Amino acid sequence: MGASRDRSVVEDGRVRQERRAALRDLVPAIERLRGHGEVEWSGGDQQEDGSFTFRYPIYDRDTQKVMEVCNGGALTDFDYRRTLERHGGHGLGSQAPDFVALARDSDEDLIVALLTWIMRSERFGAGDVAAALENGALVALLDRLRELYGE
Repeated sequence: MGASRDRSVVEDGRVRQERRAALRDLVPAIERLRGHGEVEWSGGDQQEDGSFTFRYPIYDRDTQKVMEVCNGGALTDFDYRRTLERHGGHGLGSQAPDFVALARDSDEDLIVALLTWIMRSERFGAGDVAAALENGALVALLDRLRELYGE
């Protein structure tokens, strides 16, 4: 095996260990998010000057922790679009895929890419994380990752 290949294997192992540790830290939050109800929203009100504020979801501390780890933290795929393309383009179309169904059979790379996609899409359409939380997709993806890691 060449030095480049050795370095790649070591790097992959380090990334996997970091992901496992991050997921382990999230377990209490994941358990509290299981069966989460409707997310509270704020904004959308008309101001005194006649303008309107944007509506936005108010995420609890557990959701914020998951968002942090999956949007720049250890469970982030910075090349998630390419990963999704390699796995058939999940999430790149005009409508979101069925994350709960995908979670059943996806490998580690696809799960992390899907989590990243959900978090990144929040920037363009406030409420994508809320939808994934309310329909159980966020917990299903994290549960699949736990299964893959033997946690």
